[in-house]
Amino acid sequence: MICFAVFHYPSTYTDPEDYLERMPIFRDIPRVLAERGYTVHVVHLFPSSQEFTRDGVHYHFVRSGMMARRFAQGVAWITGRKATPPYEPAWHAVQIIRRLRPDLIHFHGANLYLNHALLLAAWGGKKPPLVLHYHGGYPSPNRLVRRLQRFNYRRVARFLFTTQTHARPFLDAGLIDEESRVVAFMETSSPFRPRPRAQTRHETGLRGDPVFLWAGRLDPIKDPMTALRGFERILASWPKAHLYVYPLTATLLPDLRTYVAARPLLKQHVHFRDRAPFEQMERLHNSSDFLFRTSLHEFSGCAVLEAMACGVIPVVTDIPSFRAMTDGGRYGVLFPPGDAEALVRGVLAIPLEEIPERSRQVRAWFEHALSFPALARQLDAVYREVINERV
Repeated sequence: MICFAVFHYPSTYTDPEDYLERMPIFRDIPRVLAERGYTVHVVHLFPSSQEFTRDGVHYHFVRSGMMARRFAQGVAWITGRKATPPYEPAWHAVQIIRRLRPDLIHFHGANLYLNHALLLAAWGGKKPPLVLHYHGGYPSPNRLVRRLQRFNYRRVARFLFTTQTHARPFLDAGLIDEESRVVAFMETSSPFRPRPRAQTRHETGLRGDPVFLWAGRLDPIKDPMTALRGFERILASWPKAHLYVYPLTATLLPDLRTYVAARPLLKQHVHFRDRAPFEQMERLHNSSDFLFRTSLHEFSGCAVLEAMACGVIPVVTDIPSFRAMTDGGRYGVLFPPGDAEALVRGVLAIPLEEIPERSRQVRAWFEHALSFPALARQLDAVYREVINERV
């Protein structure tokens, strides 16, 4: 029996069902594992308590007690942070896991060191093996916290990092003492499915030959200006191309608008839209041929995974997570961060008539290596190896 331990939550959600729709990693990976014959429980800290079984998975959403919430508020006040859920002692959730007596615990969050220690302390004798799933972050700069992290990590059987590069800071800090325990594992995936381009473009109103999409934060670390400069040069060769920008945040939006306003040709081909609700994203991806993602750094890259699930060709920076997603650029366009000219060369190397076939190849690669069933197959192998080590 496998137990997913999730001791953090977004306070914007109160309904577990709505939350699972937006966080498919806690819905689809457990579901596929259940289909593979595992008994799967998900014990999740949450603003409200509820238990139910869905698709063969047993969910335990657990609300922290008043004392735990006050403790978290105190820690947040002392540290000057706003987000309190990571500091809530998950007493009730840990007790549920202990009663379940799982064969293995899959713990989400490399930096949830307080609840990680609490979970380890719940067993007096032989503890079930623990697999730790990385969701971003770095080793703590605090020496005392690092000692706690090192104590916790010594009791982890496997570490799931997006790439080996993402694990390097933890290895260099001595928090992980054996690199052999690190497994390259994509942080999440997407349940999106491909749909006919013509149909979805009729629904969304996107037009162009081809259609480029930017959907995400317009922050400096995302470097959207490189995408815009690259698209400007692409227009010289592909005059029917259009770019649609759906900002998640708008820090650099005024700069982008100013850049476009000063260039009459761009004004006709770059379309700034309002932030798109999550429910619309599958249709937007299925209306697009290319996705721009010019990030300087990413822990993973959900937008790229969503696009590839729909067969959209990713045009992305050559950073570790995107390199892994595209199989070293075999299924997409990789270019050095900030290099608009390399971006253009990579895109224009794809003949227009080959875009539909490239799209099918992207989708086939996603299904093979990046989909939830693919991740579940990889987890199955990790779980079996870890459990066999304990026999």
